[in-house]
Amino acid sequence: MRTRSIRALLLGAMVSSAALSLVLMGAFFTLFSYDLEDTLFARLVATAMDEHGGDGVMPLGIRTYVGHASLPSWLQAEVPADALGGEYEIFPPGHGHFHVAVRPDVSTGLTRYGVLDTTELTGTTRQLRRTSGLLVVSAVLALLGAAGLSLLVARRLGVPLERLVAQVQSGQATRAEDIVVTEVRALSQALSARDVRIQELLERERAFNRDASHELRTPLAVAQGAVEILELDPPRDSATFERLRQAVLQMGLLTEGILWLARPGRSDETCGLVGISRELLALYGGHLSRGDVALVIEATDEVVVPLPGSVARVMLGNLIKNALAYTEEGRIVIRVTPEAWSIDDTGVGFGRSEPEQRGFGVGLSLVERLARRFQWTLDLRAVEPHGTHVRLTWPS
Repeated sequence: MRTRSIRALLLGAMVSSAALSLVLMGAFFTLFSYDLEDTLFARLVATAMDEHGGDGVMPLGIRTYVGHASLPSWLQAEVPADALGGEYEIFPPGHGHFHVAVRPDVSTGLTRYGVLDTTELTGTTRQLRRTSGLLVVSAVLALLGAAGLSLLVARRLGVPLERLVAQVQSGQATRAEDIVVTEVRALSQALSARDVRIQELLERERAFNRDASHELRTPLAVAQGAVEILELDPPRDSATFERLRQAVLQMGLLTEGILWLARPGRSDETCGLVGISRELLALYGGHLSRGDVALVIEATDEVVVPLPGSVARVMLGNLIKNALAYTEEGRIVIRVTPEAWSIDDTGVGFGRSEPEQRGFGVGLSLVERLARRFQWTLDLRAVEPHGTHVRLTWPS
């Protein structure tokens, strides 16, 4: 949906309101002019008849008639013989515009008529035409004034909003006391309160991750020591021992990844993605592969990236395990270039597995959060006709 600035919205609203007001005022003025003109003519002919009774010299050339038969035929057609006393406005075809005062005379049984020809006197329409240019100029000036006022109001509201947006985007603290618009100040205070809550939640999460990771390190160290001792004299159930060794190793990597999420600041450590990819394929490829799957690494030279090796093992290891878990046949191809690390499989495809098998648990979530933590970009999507493509890119 196309967005518009608050200045454009205010300008459009106020100019539209001004234009609508001018149109309504023009219409009301025109109707009022016609109504006032008719009222004046009706009162004029009524006053003349009431004061003079139809005798003597009548103002504005009002003509009087006694009896309905004395009226011209075209007036007789417009004024009924039984018309009640009062004033009437008539428009006889081909004769013009007239106002007629009807005064029944009870003593004689005849009705007196006062007829005022206002054809030449009704100049409202012609006057409006003559002054249309002035009306148009007035309307344009009014619209320009409304536009200027709209710009002023929009600026008074838009500048604080734009300043607030700039402060939020730059990460600066917003100063509500510097904002004079009440609603914008309330928005600034709400944003500041939200930032405080977010920082508290983030700090609480970091503290929990840090404490949980440290608490897990001790039992993991004990378990890893036990595995190393057992390696000196491997038990007869080698498959079970291998699963135990892999689980302890995976728990160690997971703990290390969670601990990195709790560490503030950036790291200057680097690692080689090609070597780590080969190491992880050798580690997981044998016991996690579900069928006849070819494991391929496509790379020319080692690619060194700004990422701690332990974090790279967590991120790449989870993605490789996911590909192995959802691919029963075909190929899993890892490509490492100076721009990106990617993995493609021919498995069921992301989002297409059965509901009870869907979801990658904490593994994918940890990869996403570690990617954000080190400003990497994770792109994960299904490919046609089947399979999944995952791409990791890092800051240049």
